[in-house]
Amino acid sequence: MKPWIIVFRKELKDLFRDRRTMINILVLGALLGPVLAMGLMMLAVKMISDEAEKTIELPVQGAEYAPVLLDYLSASRIRVVDGIADAEAAVLGQEVDAVLVIDKVFPQQLREGRPAQLTLLSDHSRGKTRIVRRRIEAAIENYSAKLGNLRLSLRGVDPAITQVMVLHDRDLSKKGSDAQLLAFLPYLLIIGIMQAAMVVAADLTAGERERQSLEPLMANPVAPGQFMMGKLATNVLISLAVLSLSLIGFAVGTRMIDLGGTGITFSLASIPILLLFLSPLAFFFAALMSFVGAFAHTVKEAQTYLGLLVLAALTPSMIQLMLQSRVQGPELLLPIWSHNYLINEVLRGEPLNLAQWVLPSAGALLVGGLFAALAGRLYRKPGFIF
Repeated sequence: MKPWIIVFRKELKDLFRDRRTMINILVLGALLGPVLAMGLMMLAVKMISDEAEKTIELPVQGAEYAPVLLDYLSASRIRVVDGIADAEAAVLGQEVDAVLVIDKVFPQQLREGRPAQLTLLSDHSRGKTRIVRRRIEAAIENYSAKLGNLRLSLRGVDPAITQVMVLHDRDLSKKGSDAQLLAFLPYLLIIGIMQAAMVVAADLTAGERERQSLEPLMANPVAPGQFMMGKLATNVLISLAVLSLSLIGFAVGTRMIDLGGTGITFSLASIPILLLFLSPLAFFFAALMSFVGAFAHTVKEAQTYLGLLVLAALTPSMIQLMLQSRVQGPELLLPIWSHNYLINEVLRGEPLNLAQWVLPSAGALLVGGLFAALAGRLYRKPGFIF
């Protein structure tokens, strides 16, 4: 048996003896992402459905100037209530979602056929009020369109003459590919892999050095590179186990939780595809974290460095989460950046071409191999164990 395999088996036994660490890695690290994702999805779906179906209470100032409009709003599940003295303060203080202000010249503007002015006060920075505002605006626009068509009909003009163009909106996305709700899933998957690699690397290198168990281990007649390979293989295996559990958690979660009418399902067929696609990224993180863990002399020092690396590595994920820009050409060689985009493509059911398969994996393996070589150099230094 090769020496690095013996080291690999020894490190696995040591890890599984520390039950708290393994629970933290395999349970919290792997399942926290799916639980958080399902919770966010449930909250988003519930908020959207509740706001879309409930009757809105709309304070109106100057209600006596537009009784017909208010009757129309009432038929649209918008209940008109008395106005508020200080409407702006009430909206900013989150006492109400919106206030409709009707000026006293509103009836005169309608009689003269001029555009009648209305003012809707709301706080656009609050996401909760977005659905309420859209429902009120849609009801007013529908009333305005019907009133305009009635005016044209009374003058003997076909209302269709105002409709110069008709736009038909066709949704070409596959079922279950709601991009807004799936956009953060790559972020959570990558966090799980990084957390596993970080904990294992800190324990297998800086942790053993701090516990003074590294010196008797390396006193054996085994090349330092073999020790590094065994520890790196342990890190890669644990990272892949966390990734597999996370993928299974997402698949089970989307079937156990009612996600409303979003149509989102995490296909079981996506699990082996994503596992194969993300395996090089697991090697990349394991090699990177192993290098930093070997560089640090204590667990606290390693955690400091690794925490900064996690923030730096997650920056591309956050940028992709916001931009969701297309990644192509040489960009596919960039680890994390390309993986974020392509994970979403797999979840949306889009097929990947050969370049999209090969280039991200090649980039992750290349950079990971570089960090593995640097870690091997640290292991060969005379003062490494001290």
